[in-house]
Amino acid sequence: MNRRLPFLGGLLAVAVVVVTIAVISTRSSSSSSSSRDVEVAANGVEAGGNSNESTESSPTTAVKPAQPEGPYTTPDMPMSVSVSTTEGLVSGDVVSVKASPSNGSQAFGVEARLCRGDVAIAFDGQMFPTRAGLCIPKPFAQGTDSLVEVANRPPYGPVAVNFTVGTGSQTFNLQDGTQTTITCDSTHPCQLVLKLQYPNGFGFQGVPLTFR
Repeated sequence: MNRRLPFLGGLLAVAVVVVTIAVISTRSSSSSSSSRDVEVAANGVEAGGNSNESTESSPTTAVKPAQPEGPYTTPDMPMSVSVSTTEGLVSGDVVSVKASPSNGSQAFGVEARLCRGDVAIAFDGQMFPTRAGLCIPKPFAQGTDSLVEVANRPPYGPVAVNFTVGTGSQTFNLQDGTQTTITCDSTHPCQLVLKLQYPNGFGFQGVPLTFR
């Protein structure tokens, strides 16, 4: 009986050591897990995981492209344009335009307007004087033009336009109730805006004009 006591004492000591190690291991694992949870909460994503699954991309502000200034030409039009002298003009001078279809296309017609020279006219609505206020609504002087329209005929080849320019200043009302002023003279260059019509669409070309 006395021989068993040391043996049982040894077993009891071993058991205490095993329990102690298990408790320490459990606490360590729990502490590590808690620390990991805190880290995940702080960073919003678990290390080694896919950040796209747990976070959203930061919103970005769309940047609008700058509106070009001055005469504009629609890219890739199936039309080519040749123009007579456009510099040193005086009231009553004629600017001759020839619009020719290219790449097997056809020319259905041309609309020409005298407009401010410092704007890019790239849309149909911009050519309406009282809507956009960019083109003159009436001629500057008798015998000059504010608008010339030429409709072509079959076989829809080149179109010729003769536009008599004027000089001066006009103030007129817009549809929204505001007023605008357009001036074409030696210190205010203008432009002849051409709306070129062809199969399945149309495009624009601005021709710079200077006066003396």
